[in-house]
Amino acid sequence: MSAHKMASIAILAAMGGGLAAGCVSDRSTGNETLTATTCSAPSSAAGATVVFIRSFTFDPNAIHIKAGGSVAWVNCEPTNIPHTATDDAGSYDSGSLSPGAAYVKSFATPGTFDYHCAIHPGMKASVVVE
Repeated sequence: MSAHKMASIAILAAMGGGLAAGCVSDRSTGNETLTATTCSAPSSAAGATVVFIRSFTFDPNAIHIKAGGSVAWVNCEPTNIPHTATDDAGSYDSGSLSPGAAYVKSFATPGTFDYHCAIHPGMKASVVVE
């Protein structure tokens, strides 16, 4: 086999390895999406704006609701990772939510309500009540 053909085979093998790694990466992202889409709010959250907790984030990070509306936080972590929805000002706290658990809170007055996860303080988001 000529040196040129051997070099071509080596290049194709290297490219194939890179493509295979890309497929694994895409598959992982797909699994995360599948987990997120299979997580749902319980019937007790009917009519509430839902915030999904997954991958150590609140999704969406900022929500807008009308005064008198409610928010449901649902822990969608695929493993046993608890989270909370805790008001920065201390007016509400969901307590520890295990995966699949939800907490619903009504907001009567307009304002911006910043909150965090008491277990993972780097997780922060807000509810804007209009």
